[in-house]
Amino acid sequence: MAKSAKASPRVDIATRKQAFVRDEIESSAAGLFAERGFRAVTMDDIADSLGYTKSVLYYYFKNKNEILWLIFSRSLDIYASAIDAILRKGHPHDIAMREMIREHAMCVMRNKNYTTIYNREESELTDQQQRLLNKRRRDYDQKFEMVYKSGIEKGMFRDIPPHVAISGILGMCNWLHVWYDERGPLSAEQIAGYYATLLSSGYMTG
Repeated sequence: MAKSAKASPRVDIATRKQAFVRDEIESSAAGLFAERGFRAVTMDDIADSLGYTKSVLYYYFKNKNEILWLIFSRSLDIYASAIDAILRKGHPHDIAMREMIREHAMCVMRNKNYTTIYNREESELTDQQQRLLNKRRRDYDQKFEMVYKSGIEKGMFRDIPPHVAISGILGMCNWLHVWYDERGPLSAEQIAGYYATLLSSGYMTG
């Protein structure tokens, strides 16, 4: 039986270099899109920010929309991965929901540029991209709704329609990207903890 061919060290280095450059372009574009808005940024701007020629960008991306869609896809991957990790732990519903709220809030603050773009630039996507986005977003929300519905059945959570409850919870967290400042007096961890407490227990003391 023939042995499977292995990539040569040179090919492996080239592959890693390409992945690094692609990530670098994506990160720089995200910063510019978040700061100026998608339409105000050109491929020349992205290239200049990295010290690249525009031809380098076009080697990795067909156009600016392809970069934008990668940013949206990356955002969805980051959020979904964080929530899936919590669900795999098999916590009781109340602990799981609290941890999911906290982690969602942390994702918003840890990825401010990506979250800003996600919440502001959806209209710049193609129709097909928007359909894919809506499906993935619905899949994400359903993870929260599933836990909330189970919590209702166990008598842990208020009997509010899960879609309504989760839309409110995530909507509150999603606006953290507007006002959270990493130079402020509260850390992201502290704010996420306060949000988890507030959204899990309410603001009344008795």
